Amino acid sequence: MGWHLMRRPPKFVQGFIDRHGRPRFYFRRPGFKRMPLPGLPWSPEFMAAYEEALAGQIMQIGGSRVRPGTMRALAISYYNSLGFRSLKLTSQAIYRRIIDRFCREHGDKRAATLQREHIVKLMATRKPGIKRSAKSAARDDAARNRDGAARRRPDPRH
Repeated sequence: MGWHLMRRPPKFVQGFIDRHGRPRFYFRRPGFKRMPLPGLPWSPEFMAAYEEALAGQIMQIGGSRVRPGTMRALAISYYNSLGFRSLKLTSQAIYRRIIDRFCREHGDKRAATLQREHIVKLMATRKPGIKRSAKSAARDDAARNRDGAARRRPDPRH
Protein backbone atom coordinates (compact mmCIF):
# COMPACT_ATOMS: atom_id res chain seq x y z
CA MET A 1 0.00 0.00 0.00
CA GLY A 2 1.18 3.46 -0.80
CA TRP A 3 1.22 6.43 1.53
CA HIS A 4 -1.80 7.96 -0.29
CA LEU A 5 -3.99 5.00 0.74
CA MET A 6 -3.01 5.35 4.39
CA ARG A 7 -4.16 8.98 4.42
CA ARG A 8 -7.62 8.13 3.10
CA PRO A 9 -10.05 7.11 5.87
CA PRO A 10 -11.87 3.77 5.60
CA LYS A 11 -15.17 3.46 3.75
CA PHE A 12 -18.18 5.23 5.37
CA VAL A 13 -15.88 7.40 7.52
CA GLN A 14 -16.15 11.16 7.35
CA GLY A 15 -13.84 13.51 9.20
CA PHE A 16 -13.46 17.18 9.94
CA ILE A 17 -11.60 19.54 12.25
CA ASP A 18 -13.88 20.93 14.98
CA ARG A 19 -13.83 24.51 16.27
CA HIS A 20 -11.19 23.61 18.88
CA GLY A 21 -8.80 22.24 16.25
CA ARG A 22 -9.38 18.56 17.12
CA PRO A 23 -9.94 16.03 14.34
CA ARG A 24 -13.32 14.27 14.56
CA PHE A 25 -14.26 11.14 12.65
CA TYR A 26 -17.72 9.63 12.26
CA PHE A 27 -18.96 6.36 10.82
CA ARG A 28 -21.80 7.38 8.47
CA ARG A 29 -23.32 4.51 6.52
CA PRO A 30 -26.79 4.85 4.96
CA GLY A 31 -29.39 3.14 7.13
CA PHE A 32 -27.14 3.03 10.21
CA LYS A 33 -26.86 5.38 13.15
CA ARG A 34 -24.05 7.93 12.96
CA MET A 35 -21.31 6.83 15.34
CA PRO A 36 -18.27 8.83 16.53
CA LEU A 37 -14.95 7.00 16.16
CA PRO A 38 -12.10 7.56 18.64
CA GLY A 39 -8.51 8.32 17.69
CA LEU A 40 -7.07 8.74 14.23
CA PRO A 41 -7.86 6.58 11.19
CA TRP A 42 -6.02 3.28 10.99
CA SER A 43 -5.02 3.34 14.70
CA PRO A 44 -5.90 0.17 16.70
CA GLU A 45 -8.62 1.85 18.80
CA PHE A 46 -10.09 3.49 15.69
CA MET A 47 -10.19 0.20 13.77
CA ALA A 48 -11.80 -1.65 16.71
CA ALA A 49 -14.59 0.95 16.87
CA TYR A 50 -14.88 0.92 13.06
CA GLU A 51 -15.35 -2.88 12.99
CA GLU A 52 -18.00 -2.60 15.71
CA ALA A 53 -19.82 0.10 13.74
CA LEU A 54 -19.74 -2.02 10.55
CA ALA A 55 -21.37 -4.91 12.40
CA GLY A 56 -24.01 -2.64 13.98
CA GLN A 57 -27.75 -2.95 13.62
CA ILE A 58 -29.58 -1.35 10.72
CA MET A 59 -31.94 1.43 11.80
CA GLN A 60 -35.58 0.82 11.05
CA ILE A 61 -36.95 3.41 8.68
CA GLY A 62 -39.34 5.61 10.66
CA GLY A 63 -39.21 3.22 13.62
CA SER A 64 -38.81 5.94 16.24
CA ARG A 65 -41.87 7.90 15.08
CA VAL A 66 -44.35 5.01 15.11
CA ARG A 67 -46.30 3.34 17.89
CA PRO A 68 -45.77 -0.45 17.99
CA GLY A 69 -48.72 -2.60 16.91
CA THR A 70 -50.25 -0.06 14.53
CA MET A 71 -50.82 -0.44 10.81
CA ARG A 72 -47.96 2.02 10.18
CA ALA A 73 -45.59 -0.16 12.27
CA LEU A 74 -46.69 -3.18 10.24
CA ALA A 75 -45.97 -1.28 7.01
CA ILE A 76 -42.51 -0.26 8.25
CA SER A 77 -41.64 -3.82 9.22
CA TYR A 78 -42.74 -4.90 5.72
CA TYR A 79 -40.54 -2.22 4.11
CA ASN A 80 -37.57 -3.59 6.08
CA SER A 81 -38.32 -7.22 5.19
CA LEU A 82 -36.30 -9.26 2.73
CA GLY A 83 -39.47 -9.95 0.73
CA PHE A 84 -39.99 -6.24 0.03
CA ARG A 85 -36.33 -5.45 -0.55
CA SER A 86 -35.98 -8.31 -3.04
CA LEU A 87 -38.69 -6.82 -5.28
CA LYS A 88 -37.76 -4.73 -8.30
CA LEU A 89 -37.55 -1.00 -7.62
CA THR A 90 -40.63 -0.30 -9.73
CA SER A 91 -42.66 -2.87 -7.78
CA GLN A 92 -41.38 -1.42 -4.50
CA ALA A 93 -42.53 2.04 -5.58
CA ILE A 94 -46.01 0.79 -6.55
CA TYR A 95 -46.47 -1.23 -3.35
CA ARG A 96 -45.17 1.66 -1.23
CA ARG A 97 -47.65 4.09 -2.83
CA ILE A 98 -50.56 1.75 -2.13
CA ILE A 99 -49.47 1.02 1.44
CA ASP A 100 -48.69 4.67 2.23
CA ARG A 101 -52.10 5.77 0.96
CA PHE A 102 -53.69 3.14 3.21
CA CYS A 103 -51.55 4.27 6.17
CA ARG A 104 -52.51 7.92 5.71
CA GLU A 105 -56.12 6.92 6.37
CA HIS A 106 -55.64 4.02 8.80
CA GLY A 107 -52.01 4.10 10.00
CA ASP A 108 -52.80 4.86 13.65
CA LYS A 109 -55.27 1.98 14.02
CA ARG A 110 -54.22 -1.23 15.76
CA ALA A 111 -53.26 -4.07 13.41
CA ALA A 112 -54.57 -6.71 15.83
CA THR A 113 -58.15 -5.42 15.49
CA LEU A 114 -58.18 -5.71 11.68
CA GLN A 115 -60.62 -8.37 10.48
CA ARG A 116 -61.61 -9.81 7.11
CA GLU A 117 -64.82 -7.77 6.82
CA HIS A 118 -62.82 -4.55 7.29
CA ILE A 119 -60.64 -5.45 4.31
CA VAL A 120 -63.66 -6.39 2.16
CA LYS A 121 -65.28 -3.05 3.00
CA LEU A 122 -62.07 -1.14 2.17
CA MET A 123 -61.61 -2.98 -1.13
CA ALA A 124 -65.21 -2.18 -2.15
CA THR A 125 -64.48 1.56 -1.92
CA ARG A 126 -61.33 1.43 -4.09
CA LYS A 127 -61.12 2.07 -7.83
CA PRO A 128 -60.81 -1.08 -9.99
CA GLY A 129 -57.13 -0.54 -10.95
CA ILE A 130 -56.06 0.06 -7.36
CA LYS A 131 -58.16 -2.89 -6.23
CA ARG A 132 -56.42 -5.23 -8.70
CA SER A 133 -52.91 -4.11 -7.74
CA ALA A 134 -53.67 -4.28 -4.01
CA LYS A 135 -55.09 -7.80 -4.39
CA SER A 136 -52.10 -8.83 -6.49
CA ALA A 137 -49.65 -7.41 -3.93
CA ALA A 138 -51.45 -9.13 -1.06
CA ARG A 139 -51.60 -12.44 -2.95
CA ASP A 140 -47.90 -12.32 -3.89
CA ASP A 141 -46.88 -11.43 -0.34
CA ALA A 142 -49.05 -14.19 1.13
CA ALA A 143 -47.47 -16.74 -1.24
CA ARG A 144 -43.96 -15.63 -0.20
CA ASN A 145 -44.80 -15.80 3.50
CA ARG A 146 -46.53 -19.18 3.24
CA ASP A 147 -43.57 -20.96 1.67
CA GLY A 148 -40.80 -18.92 3.26
CA ALA A 149 -39.42 -18.13 -0.19
CA ALA A 150 -40.75 -16.53 -3.32
CA ARG A 151 -42.89 -18.93 -5.35
CA ARG A 152 -42.78 -18.76 -9.09
CA ARG A 153 -45.95 -18.73 -11.09
CA PRO A 154 -46.09 -21.36 -13.84
CA ASP A 155 -45.27 -20.07 -17.26
CA PRO A 156 -48.56 -19.97 -19.28
CA ARG A 157 -46.71 -20.63 -22.54
CA HIS A 158 -45.78 -24.22 -21.55
